[in-house]
Amino acid sequence: MKKTLLFLFTALCCIGLVGCDKKNTQTFQAQEQETTVSQETMTTMEEPIDALMCNMLENGTAYDPSDPDFFWSSLYYFLGSYGEENTLVTKTEDSALKVPKKVAQEYAIALFANYDNLLPLPETLAEYIRYDKDWDAYLLTPAESPLMETVLSDFKKTENGYTLTAKLVSTQEDKEVFGECTVTMQKNAFADGIVNPRYFYSVAEMTVVSGFAPQVKTTTAAFIGLSDGHTVEATLKDGTMQAFQFYEAPVAEQLQALKEGDSFTFGYINDKETGTLTIMNIE
Repeated sequence: MKKTLLFLFTALCCIGLVGCDKKNTQTFQAQEQETTVSQETMTTMEEPIDALMCNMLENGTAYDPSDPDFFWSSLYYFLGSYGEENTLVTKTEDSALKVPKKVAQEYAIALFANYDNLLPLPETLAEYIRYDKDWDAYLLTPAESPLMETVLSDFKKTENGYTLTAKLVSTQEDKEVFGECTVTMQKNAFADGIVNPRYFYSVAEMTVVSGFAPQVKTTTAAFIGLSDGHTVEATLKDGTMQAFQFYEAPVAEQLQALKEGDSFTFGYINDKETGTLTIMNIE
């Protein structure tokens, strides 16, 4: 009797172990599959983040979805570098990239989580991108690919997406880091309405950690005079007097031609560490 009970107990344990092992295997496979999907998703998200970072570096701008220039220049970098991977994107006889409007919208959604509609195309980018009404498509002038790549790391899950670190790195042997940002991504709110979506998240915010050129701001002031060979004093719109530095020869020539009281519009950068304002150009 004892031998019979022992046999039954051993058999039940074996059945239980087989069941547990099968369950654990299924759970592991599910986790492994989820990890793989996540990795593939993050790999594709390198593309819009890369376009944003290249734009910010080369044009000295900050992440600003409300600015038409930033909106479209980012979209230009994005489509120019990765648009050909979309089967709906083709090339014209003169090698321009022909991007259907709905594709441009899909890519804009990945760049900007607060996307509502395509902003008006600014004239400043007319040389690089234009809209063709007959084709209902945008034509992009080809551009050289930058010798940089974006590397993502430090993923942290949030309620509606991820935060992560993005570094823009040289593809040369020195692997110089040009800039680093903290990126916030949200689930793509439009993904369910897109056939075979490539981007399941949208960039919601990018905060510069290090690197990148300071943002060039534009203002108009009244010329007071030159206090030395590299300093100009001007009266701002609010009536305050402000000193600006300048170092470029064309800027110096334009300032020297001004008379007291003359109004002039210029672009400048603000070095937050030193508090120095430097004029970069005069319109």
